[in-house]
Amino acid sequence: MSTTADPWIFQDPLQNAENEFFWKSAQEKKLTLKHCLDCETPHHYPRSYCPHCGSDKTEWRISKGHGEIYSFTRMVRGVEKPFMMAYVQLDEGVQLLTHLHTSNWDAVRIGMRVRVDFLASASGQNVPIFVPE
Repeated sequence: MSTTADPWIFQDPLQNAENEFFWKSAQEKKLTLKHCLDCETPHHYPRSYCPHCGSDKTEWRISKGHGEIYSFTRMVRGVEKPFMMAYVQLDEGVQLLTHLHTSNWDAVRIGMRVRVDFLASASGQNVPIFVPE
């Protein structure tokens, strides 16, 4: 399932040396996470060191892109077009703040299973979002 985002929703993401691989992978519709080789813990937001143990021995790994909703909110006031945001707890244990796309807002629940999908930003950069499984 792929759709196209309205450009006002997804501004071009800020890219830097630490997240460059993340965005290149997203362009190939792959969700990647940093993984610490010392404490064996994945983490997000991408950075060159592990936020759990401080090690600089990290590598990129492809996420399966499945998880569950930890928390969510509906943005309806003061916005041009209503949208949903959620914290998704990936099966790998990492939480991501993300857009949640569904046509049935009333069905969304804490613990609901979701999977990654990608929508294009204004310039065509794929941005990970989540949809119900």
